[in-house]
Amino acid sequence: MNASRLLRAYLIEAKYEFVQKLRMPMFVIPFLLLPGGLYLLIRLLVLHGNAAPSAARLLLAGFCVFAAAGPALFGVGCPLAQERDSGLLTLKRALPAPQGAYLVAKTLAAVAFSALAMGIVLAVARLAGGFPLDAAQTLAFLAVAVGGAVPLCALGLWIGVHSSGAAAPGVTQIVYLPMLYLSGLFFPLPKPLQAWAVVWPAFHIEQLALSAANLATGFIDPRRSITILVAITLAFGGLAMRRLARAG
Repeated sequence: MNASRLLRAYLIEAKYEFVQKLRMPMFVIPFLLLPGGLYLLIRLLVLHGNAAPSAARLLLAGFCVFAAAGPALFGVGCPLAQERDSGLLTLKRALPAPQGAYLVAKTLAAVAFSALAMGIVLAVARLAGGFPLDAAQTLAFLAVAVGGAVPLCALGLWIGVHSSGAAAPGVTQIVYLPMLYLSGLFFPLPKPLQAWAVVWPAFHIEQLALSAANLATGFIDPRRSITILVAITLAFGGLAMRRLARAG
């Protein structure tokens, strides 16, 4: 198979994976629509439209990471675990498709949903007025969403290959909910917890988003955050692929 046909096979697989998720209300409503609605509610209740630009950027960065994290974590591992249980993964391996197209398609679809969810939050923020970012910062925010979703997809993949279809959503929630709160996305953490925020991928994604908005906190160097996110991607992605190769 030449390069163009190979690329087309990957893109077709990713397209139908994305369409499949788009047709699932239980995926679209919580991960695409909920973050934008919650952002608007919190902004109206807390900021009242009169907050300093730095506070508006902090709130926006937190909700953008929240919007990107859900599809990335739940969009790869949970479907994979369910499809492994049903035997669909075995069928996929028997089909005349490129090796790896199945997992690449799931990752691309999850990353696309993360970027779309984050774009909805940014659109809601602009429509609400007092948008704290210029065009370059908005594009940088979206780039952070796309890049930051990849390590979360790797973490979700690792959960999916070690969990049954019934257990995967619960295990993912055990990671997802503490990560949202203990990474300091929505409010300052107590001092004893601040040092532990660095263990969560969402913390590093938010630091990169703040850096893109020229609001670096100085808590950690952005280059270190990028290094940690790459390490998370390689570690969890590599362990998941090893498990799939051995156990299927």
